Amino acid sequence: MAWFRFFGHLLLPLALLSLGLPLRSAAGEAAGSAAAADPLLRATLESIREQGPVTIGGVPLESGRFLAEFYGARGFRPAWDSAQRVGALLSAVEECPADGLDPADYHLAVLRRLSKPDALLSLTPAQRLGADLQLSDALLRYSFHIRFGRLDPVAVNRAWNHRGAVPAQTLIDSMERVVAAEDTRSALGELAHQPFFYNNLKRALREHGGSADPLRTLVPIPAGRRLVQGNRDPRVVSVREHLRAHGEYGPTAPDAPDLFDAELREALMRFQRRFALPADGALGARTVAALNQPLGGGKVEQIRMNLERMRWLYDELPGDYVFVDVGGFMAHVVRAGQVDWSTRVVVGTREAQTPSFRDEMEHVVFNPTWTVPPSIQKKMRGVSSKFRVLDRRTGRAAGGANVADYRRVSIVQPPGPSNALGRVKFIFPNDQAVYLHDTQSKGLFSQSVRAYSHGCVRVQNPLKLAEVILNLKRPAWDQHEIGRVVASNKTRYVPLEDRLPVLLYYLTAKADENGRLEFRPDIYGRDPALRRALNGPPSELRIGFAAPSPLVDPEAVQTAGPQQPAGTQVPAPVTGNPPAPPAGPGPGVTLTQGAPAARGLSLDLPPAPVSSIPEIGAPPTRL
Repeated sequence: MAWFRFFGHLLLPLALLSLGLPLRSAAGEAAGSAAAADPLLRATLESIREQGPVTIGGVPLESGRFLAEFYGARGFRPAWDSAQRVGALLSAVEECPADGLDPADYHLAVLRRLSKPDALLSLTPAQRLGADLQLSDALLRYSFHIRFGRLDPVAVNRAWNHRGAVPAQTLIDSMERVVAAEDTRSALGELAHQPFFYNNLKRALREHGGSADPLRTLVPIPAGRRLVQGNRDPRVVSVREHLRAHGEYGPTAPDAPDLFDAELREALMRFQRRFALPADGALGARTVAALNQPLGGGKVEQIRMNLERMRWLYDELPGDYVFVDVGGFMAHVVRAGQVDWSTRVVVGTREAQTPSFRDEMEHVVFNPTWTVPPSIQKKMRGVSSKFRVLDRRTGRAAGGANVADYRRVSIVQPPGPSNALGRVKFIFPNDQAVYLHDTQSKGLFSQSVRAYSHGCVRVQNPLKLAEVILNLKRPAWDQHEIGRVVASNKTRYVPLEDRLPVLLYYLTAKADENGRLEFRPDIYGRDPALRRALNGPPSELRIGFAAPSPLVDPEAVQTAGPQQPAGTQVPAPVTGNPPAPPAGPGPGVTLTQGAPAARGLSLDLPPAPVSSIPEIGAPPTRL
């Protein structure tokens, strides 16, 4: 009975809501005013905080716990005070197909019904309370999807996608800015600060995703013999029209319309590169098929898939960052929101893929050592004199040891011209042991498909990259000074003035500033899983919560032992999960909504390090 006396008052509002019965509340008596705290809103939210899936009026709520914290942060005041505010959210939702999203994911019917004039005022207090929760849930889903993606990247591909839970406070702050804004529509538009590469691809979706796509109105190029530069053929006229529709050929007509000239060959090669075809500049069967295919169906879906990939990592990007385009085998330094400098890179093989994640570069290391990672070391049978074999416990030389025993010894290559990492390494500490660095294998940069590494990103012009990065804030380094440091053969760490975000993106579709599309081969085979997920329901939102303070039964307090000192946190039990290990230094333990197969709360622990083995010298790096 003690349990019922403690919790029973929380169950009444849920029962009334489910029956549609009127509630007397401070908000209702104030004619729908959102200025006052609503005790029944608070009671309702406390009752659904830990209940798992909750449906109100046939509308499923994503996270009762999040809604309880959102409303708690605003003093348990209702958030939706006018049909105009609802209408602004409805407009944003109806326009979300421009981002490759689906309006049906955001309670579209509810938004349309409640955006009508006087729709909120006509509700009973109980219905008004339920409507407020439904609208906030729609805003939660929309704001999360537009900022962080419709799908959880880790759920799509746990092996190669890495991103933590989104802090609840981040979402609470962004939602509060929307519901508190005088101009709700503008506040919704400012939820996501979308970078140039996202806007370029979004523009391409707008231009090619609808019925206005000019490619849909063209007569298909007829089949025929293979054409090369110098040939004359009536089909050449149609080839030019299709290339013009793709943005690869200008409006000027040549003197000989049926002549396959040098200008047409160059335009055809650009088109072939964009569509991942052999860029031979000849008109063969595969090129004709690609030219004849409107950018509908599979290509539009591919654009949507890559917009989703971009959302996984782009939130709150500053003006300066490093963009590693894994699928394009390029790295770009972005300054003030635009590409400032670029270089070719070599990325991981299909078996040792370069993962997708975001981190922050902290320093540049000239003349680095290389500690062989366990994944490589365990396959080694011996080492040359260029390496040192060190006891992991003492750091001293371990002569005669089994070099494959990565638990006992580490293999370290000293700095110098023959070091596997070359002359410079760019450090952004991460759990995947992936970095940017120099390489000894310079010849691989001449290849068109550059997927040869063990997962790290090898840079063609690493010393220039170091100069660009070290001078982002103010001129400090030039090639003369870098050359002097490199020539010393001594390891030198140079911390960055400010940490620099590094994004490792795997993209199979990209567009330039004019909306011209480029499609890449799916070298890692990641597209099918993403396509299946994108055509299904959205992922459950992975939200990171601070560990809660426990609810206390007043009767239990009287019979309990000595009280804890003031400020002591008593961990709350989590039903259905093993006890969490003690949190060490760092972010600590957070609670998140569980996976769809097991709704409710699950533990979201800080990621474990790549290896619990203590390292001698620099941490291991995948080449």
